[in-house]
This record gives sequence, structure tokens and C-alpha cells, in this order.
Amino acid sequence: MNVYRELIELNYLGTMSLTKCVLPHMIERKQGKIITINSILGVFYAPLSTAYCASKHALRGFINSLRSELTTYPGIVLSNICPGPVQSDIEKNCLTTDITKTLGTNGDQSFKMVTSRCVRLILISMANDLNEAWITEQPFLLTTYLCQYTPSLAWWIIKIIGKKRISNFKKNSNTDDFRFWKRKRD
Repeated sequence: MNVYRELIELNYLGTMSLTKCVLPHMIERKQGKIITINSILGVFYAPLSTAYCASKHALRGFINSLRSELTTYPGIVLSNICPGPVQSDIEKNCLTTDITKTLGTNGDQSFKMVTSRCVRLILISMANDLNEAWITEQPFLLTTYLCQYTPSLAWWIIKIIGKKRISNFKKNSNTDDFRFWKRKRD
């Protein structure tokens, strides 16, 4: 429960609190931008990421609901930016069952999007005032579309992938080591 609380506090309540602080000023001026860096796991789900997914789903719901409440303020833009796997230290720094300890390893990141490309796409999304942007590569983008538009098919696929992910975790290997996901990079 401590990990769930910590992630809800960090990913959801922290963003919500900051938004509530700046929003009255934006309403007074009738303009402003609130850009949230969410996650593709705020759109779909993955085994072994339950607490993280829950916090990101809550954040997405908050921003989307708040946007619907602000329709009389067209100058206020609320954006959910949802990156998929990006080359970073997120796995190394992710919480374990003990919130005082982190995983401490990054594993293979060859299948993840290069950070500079992700940043460039985030900036493009912000400049174009997109309500939501899914910034990820295959097969994650396809999975996101499946979850959004054909949830039963997505569930079937994620169940298969989830078994492999859990098996990798139990063997202490990279949880996202799926040979068919990887592609050669020059």
C-alpha cells in the first residue's frame, strides 16, 4: 500500500494540487496552458505496473474532466501528453515493495524511444495545443489504439504479453525483453 500511496501522491495528487493553485489565475486572465506529462500507461495497462497505471489513469481522468468543466474558457488549454517507453532511468529509480528502495537497474533499453525524439514530439504537441498526444513507437502505439477502440482484443493480447512479462520478472530478467519487440538500430 505504501507504493500505491506514494505513486498516487506523486503522479496524481501532486499534479492536481499544482493545477488547482494556478487555475484561478488562468481563469482570471481567461488564458493559460496546463501540460501534464502522463504516460501511455494512463491509456492502457500492463502487468507489474498496477500502482503506476492507476496513478496515471487518475491523472488522465482528472485532466479530461477538468477540460470539460472549462469549455467556457477556450483560451485555457489542458493537455495530456502520454509518452510510451523512453530511454531513461525510470526503471532504475522505480519503487519496489519497500518505498525506501529502488529497483536499481535499467535493463535493455534498445526497444525504447530515444529521449531527444520524445522531447521534440512533446514540444510539437504543446505548440499545437493538442488535448492528448500518444508519443510512442510500435508495438506500444498499436496496443494503445487497440485498448482505446477494441478493448476486448487488447485484453486478449495484453494477457499473452503479461504472462511473458511476469515470467521474465520471476527469472530476474528484463520484464520487457520480447524478441519480437526489438528492432535493429543503427
